[in-house]
Amino acid sequence: MMAAPASTEAVKEEEEEDRLGAGGRGGHAVKNQPELSEQEAALQKKVMEHQAGVARLSDAEEVRSLVQYSTGFATLSTLSKQFEGFPSGSVVGFATDEQGLPFFCFSSMSGHTQDLLQAPEGSPASLTVTAAGFKGAADGRVTLMGKVRRCAKEEAAPLREVYRAKHPDAFWVDFGDFTWFRMSELVGVRFIGGFARAGNVKPEDYLGASVDPIQAFATPVMGHMNGDHSGSTVAMVQHYVGLDQVEAATLVGMDRLGMTVQVTRQGQTFKLRLPFPRPAEDRKDVKTLIVEMTKASTASAPDKTAEKE
Repeated sequence: MMAAPASTEAVKEEEEEDRLGAGGRGGHAVKNQPELSEQEAALQKKVMEHQAGVARLSDAEEVRSLVQYSTGFATLSTLSKQFEGFPSGSVVGFATDEQGLPFFCFSSMSGHTQDLLQAPEGSPASLTVTAAGFKGAADGRVTLMGKVRRCAKEEAAPLREVYRAKHPDAFWVDFGDFTWFRMSELVGVRFIGGFARAGNVKPEDYLGASVDPIQAFATPVMGHMNGDHSGSTVAMVQHYVGLDQVEAATLVGMDRLGMTVQVTRQGQTFKLRLPFPRPAEDRKDVKTLIVEMTKASTASAPDKTAEKE
């Protein structure tokens, strides 16, 4: 006999099941986990509710910033000229124009150059860019899809300066057999921000988004906090997010609206969003906000061992 179908309520409950590891945005339920106590279930629900309402960059702004602050190397996929009907992938250097559209300088001997020249008016291609420091599936990446064409001679001069700023050692851009290309038409943007975060960004939203200014110096600030003030981060997570028993907390992201923290608790590691009390304006303001948050956190938990700034 076939089992009776699950009720609508049961299916809905299973589909909506959340885990802290999804950063408060939902995610894949992990089966065969130990049943949570009533107290722990209430705590996780409270944290989920907090995370659902925290300030975040819009997807368009996050994607635009990810591309801007990437290493400047990405995977370009083209329609192969040599192997007709198959895509071809190449790791290439790139920089972006004022709208965030990528441009390139390619050797005439490269296979992707020949692929792109198949359609002088613009060849379909995609560029997959990973976040700086990308290590795996939990980190962000974005794919820009559009048409890439060879640049007219008058376009090359301003591109060269921007490209050399991103790639200071790219002396070869002045070689005679190198040619400039650019993505002149954006048709799609696919964003994956980590586990349980994926979706499309409208091309017009991407092109109109601003680059987050705080990420320009976030890495050294986070390095200082992680190296010298990790206890302060633990205290902030406990105070502002309301999560207890935090064993470790490492800053892995920062923008004008807050910080992303990798938290270890009860043997599990996951990411949480720790928002600033207000948007940060510059590097000095970031320090002011962190000091303010640290003082508030340690004052509310005098028995904790968080370091003071």
